[in-house]
Parts: sequence; C-alpha cells; structure tokens
Amino acid sequence: MGTYGLEGVILAWERGELTSEQAIGQILLLLQELDERLRIVERRLERQRKYERRLNAQ
Repeated sequence: MGTYGLEGVILAWERGELTSEQAIGQILLLLQELDERLRIVERRLERQRKYERRLNAQ
C-alpha cells in the first residue's frame, strides 16, 4: 500500500476507509518521506554554503 498524501489520509480516515492504526501508519510513512526530503535539502544547502565560502575566500 502506498501513501495517500496527508489530505488523502485525513479524508479516508474521516470516511471510515482507514482504521486509526492504518492512518497512523500512513502518517508515519509520510513523515519518513518528509524527513528524507528535508535531509536532501539540508545537504544541498550545506554544499551551496561551502561553495559560496570558497568563492568569497578567493
């Protein structure tokens, strides 16, 4: 089962299409995905900052 997206999880849970346990599982999967995406952005930002520091040092 894939993730619904947060709004989809909420709607499915409200309509009784997901149990509370399933909704929690979906939310945890979404959090995991967001955590990974945030880590990628942070790594890119750090590389950009290092690059800018090198340019400013020249």
